[in-house]
Amino acid sequence: MKFIKLSFLALSAITFAGCSSFDDSIDWSTSSEITNTQSETFFSSNAEREQEQRQINKSLNISRSEQIELALEAAISDKVHPLLMDQPRSRAVYFEFSGHKVADKWDDILTQHANYLLSDASIRLLVAGFTDTVGTAKFNLKLGYKRADAVCSRLVELGVRKEQLTCVSYGESHTADPENNESAHTVNRRVELLY
Repeated sequence: MKFIKLSFLALSAITFAGCSSFDDSIDWSTSSEITNTQSETFFSSNAEREQEQRQINKSLNISRSEQIELALEAAISDKVHPLLMDQPRSRAVYFEFSGHKVADKWDDILTQHANYLLSDASIRLLVAGFTDTVGTAKFNLKLGYKRADAVCSRLVELGVRKEQLTCVSYGESHTADPENNESAHTVNRRVELLY
């Protein structure tokens, strides 16, 4: 028991002796004030700059479309070229009644898509075939696949890798126009090119 008490006293003496080397010359209360003052200055200067920028923006008095144009110019001047801007805008190919042959008039659009796909091998395209509501659901599902497959084949002929394409059919589901007339059926007989 004496040994434990002596060990405890010796350990306490060493601990207090080690603490006595602590530098008391630093005034820690002022150092926190310096840090607080620096952070207050930083945040207030940021707030002041933001307020000044708001005033400048208000004084410009430009419309929303002008703001968008300026942002686009800034993006182009900074060599920012978003991937989405390269995507072809036309994304549908239309077909004759019960047909799945791709007409020659769609070659320009398919060439644009092929060039976009050839620009980056990591780009993937979903080629979705659709039909009108005339006929059975089973027939329309098969016809939608034939249409999608025909478009995929044309893209492969233009140099696109098969691995970049996925051909699916939605048949008569997901109509572009839900009406039951000839103009609606014409719009529904399509293949959509979806990135």
